[in-house]
Amino acid sequence: MKSGTCPLCGAKEIYSGADVSGKSGMHYSNTIPVSAFCAAVLDNYVCGQCGYVQSFIAKEKHLATIKKKWPLVF
Repeated sequence: MKSGTCPLCGAKEIYSGADVSGKSGMHYSNTIPVSAFCAAVLDNYVCGQCGYVQSFIAKEKHLATIKKKWPLVF
């Protein structure tokens, strides 16, 4: 999705929420919990053709924390 192509339908109509303001507002609707006192903000990409959504961790430091604290799936 970050490259501008939907992996589901192949469309090139991708919209990015990476620079949307307020995405980590008081209700944290666009975050995931990383630890007891930390939430990672997500950058969302939406296909305008099929509606498929992909989310990515916005800050590298939160990704590093997830790698340390969350279990790895085998």
